[in-house]
Amino acid sequence: MKIIHREEGKLKLSPHSLEDLWYLTKIIGPGDIVQGHSFRTFKPEDRLRPVEKDRKKVHLEIKVDNVEFAESVNKLRLTGVILAGTPEEYVSFGEHHTLDVELNDSFVLKKNLNALEENYLQETLKKTAKTTVTVVMIDEHQALFARIDVRGIKFTAEIENTANKRDPKNFDSQQISFFQEVAKAVENAEIIVIAGPGFARENFKKFLANKRPELLEKSFFEHASNAEQTGVYELLKNKVLEKVMKSQRIASEFALLEELKKRIAKQDGLAAYGLEEVAQAIEFNAVEKLMVLDEMVRKNEKANALVEEARRRGSDLFIFDSNDSAGKEFEAFKIACLLRFKIR
Repeated sequence: MKIIHREEGKLKLSPHSLEDLWYLTKIIGPGDIVQGHSFRTFKPEDRLRPVEKDRKKVHLEIKVDNVEFAESVNKLRLTGVILAGTPEEYVSFGEHHTLDVELNDSFVLKKNLNALEENYLQETLKKTAKTTVTVVMIDEHQALFARIDVRGIKFTAEIENTANKRDPKNFDSQQISFFQEVAKAVENAEIIVIAGPGFARENFKKFLANKRPELLEKSFFEHASNAEQTGVYELLKNKVLEKVMKSQRIASEFALLEELKKRIAKQDGLAAYGLEEVAQAIEFNAVEKLMVLDEMVRKNEKANALVEEARRRGSDLFIFDSNDSAGKEFEAFKIACLLRFKIR
């Protein structure tokens, strides 16, 4: 979750994960005021002949009646009465309308949060703040480093490449030295995006494959028109980082899934799955990581109650997207957990 702006009684938010959408169902409730962009169908009344209805983009303010984690797609559906909107000619005041909030959308919540709601918000912010992407813009002359997190972009360093093709005797050794410096600068990064024009990006990829395979495993390679600061903004504009974060999320889900299957196969008593086993593990306060399919959260009240109780007891929550590859594999379990200690 990202807070874009906050002032007394007003929050502009952008959810970045399924967990964020779930937390929003706990923060937003009936009677709350929400502002966001949507589409309204509009049929011109001054036409003599029948015409097809147009869909017009509008900005609406609604008073929420119902909050739903939508069944068919991963979005938050906020239904309520229209209080205000622009352009006014496309808005029917007093009618019901549903605002759909999807991942990376932004919307405004006009509300003073109570202590519990503030706690929910801070929890999801902590989860988001842990994610940092290190960007390396590389070409034959230099490498430019940037760190991107929920707070924005920070350019951190530059490394010059002294390798010169006019000096063939020393070119290879200087090129390797340059790549070694770049690799050392990102060795503690969580997620690495390496981008730039020309061959430098691909040559660095080959270097990592031969010398630093552990860095290659957490690296993503993308084209950019230049290796300057504008190249970083180009990546953002082309939504490269969103794609990277989604890939990283799926990889993390598969890692969790493999750990679950490994513990089940070992029969070491450190995993549980199914509503009854998970409920028992939560009761014993043994759950370290709770995994649940998004469909279970939306459709099953008992599963939703277990998620809430596990969260209250300090367990980490992971919601699997039933539409991606990891979620489809996790569908066999639907709800499961990794335990801190054996309960039987």
